[in-house]
Amino acid sequence: MARGKVYLVGAGPGDPELMTVKAKHLLTEADVVLFDRLLDPRMLEGAKGELIDVGKSAGSHKLSQEGINRLLIEKAEEGKVVVRLKGGDPYLFGRGGEEALALRERGIPVEVVPGVTSAVAAPELAGIPVTHRGIVSSFTVVTGHEEPGKDSPLDWGAVAKLGGTLVVLMGVSRLEKNVDQLISGGRPPETPAAIVEKGGWGNQRLVTGTLGDIAEKARRAKVEPPAILVVGDVVSLSEQLAAKRIAILRPEAQQEESAALAEAYGFRPVSSPAIALVERPLPADLMQRIESTECMAFTSANGVEMAMKIEGVRSALEKKMIVSIGPKTEAALARCGLGSEKPEEYSSKGLERMLKGKCKRILFLRSAQGSQYLSECLRKAGIEVDDIPLYEVVLSRNALLDDLIRHPKEIDIFAFTSSSTARSLLERAQELDLEDSLRSALEGATVAVIGRPTAAELERLGVRVDVMPETFTFEAMLRALRRLS
Repeated sequence: MARGKVYLVGAGPGDPELMTVKAKHLLTEADVVLFDRLLDPRMLEGAKGELIDVGKSAGSHKLSQEGINRLLIEKAEEGKVVVRLKGGDPYLFGRGGEEALALRERGIPVEVVPGVTSAVAAPELAGIPVTHRGIVSSFTVVTGHEEPGKDSPLDWGAVAKLGGTLVVLMGVSRLEKNVDQLISGGRPPETPAAIVEKGGWGNQRLVTGTLGDIAEKARRAKVEPPAILVVGDVVSLSEQLAAKRIAILRPEAQQEESAALAEAYGFRPVSSPAIALVERPLPADLMQRIESTECMAFTSANGVEMAMKIEGVRSALEKKMIVSIGPKTEAALARCGLGSEKPEEYSSKGLERMLKGKCKRILFLRSAQGSQYLSECLRKAGIEVDDIPLYEVVLSRNALLDDLIRHPKEIDIFAFTSSSTARSLLERAQELDLEDSLRSALEGATVAVIGRPTAAELERLGVRVDVMPETFTFEAMLRALRRLS
């Protein structure tokens, strides 16, 4: 790489995976990286050089544009390779052109690395194509936040008459004023309109309405930057094209894997850990109870991980018949070098058929709140059941869960993976005095569950259940939801 050079690099709309290959490569090679505030921190992963937050955002600058220009020149004249990392594309309202001119005036080599612009990406990630055959064949991009005192201010009346799709960037603080000017300029108030907040981020939101009411809807939804306004008939396509948002209520440790699986099935995951796991004190006679049983049963990967921390348990398990309920539990045991048997179906009947003639006594190692459904059915079948709780399931009070409860109508699907996720969600909503709005959202959304005990708990709580797969796994739930949509 040439020394004393600056690369003006577009970071794309928000998702680090939407960065270009060249952008990621340059970050690993740069001596210095100057980055803006509205970037996902994961975008900087792999950067080895000095990181400088220049912090530009509406109304708040850590450095003025002139200060940024001087810093770029200073670092380049020291012979360093500099990456100026900017959201979206460097030249689309990113002031990249000003930086390039300032560098060229000092004879400093500069190269632009285009980025995916949020003007197109954010709408399409929300299910809004900016052009669509038979609806519209042109689109216009304007800034909604011009510099004060500009010689030639934007003529909103002329913009209103252009037709086609209109995309307004950086206009949250002036949304009401901009909308009023468009209507005054001739755009009908009933024109479909939408706000896409944090396009490409995990917490992306879509607020839809009309030009006449979008400012009020955005105010009620407490929309914050970065957000863009889309105006035009293509907005209505979001009802068919937007990925359905699925709330994943599992513990934090399971969120990443579950989110990746949900994305693979075409859903947009919303991380909302409703529960957390807390280890319980173990009974003094734990090992004696293990020794006296013929069969050990695990109902979750969490139970396996907790058990493996206990001295002597793994070696004791090698001598026992081990039952795993679910493929994740089976995989967790396999990672510990332990084979297990699993019922053909994850139900009391399936477990009873598998154990018949093989086992007279079974010991469950699981959570204190684990459903007693399996245990009771096995006892009725004449099998002696012992139960040792290894951990408590408690309400998480996670900030992401609170965000979901405050904006529940943005969720299309609530995915309940256990009875405790159902109880915890409603309990936290009660604490926040938002139970009524949550229940209203649940009535309008799709409610999916894993297993009959979870379905029974939701029904006890007065919540309708729409989807329960025959196989009680998270992936089977996603497959059932995919068929439904």
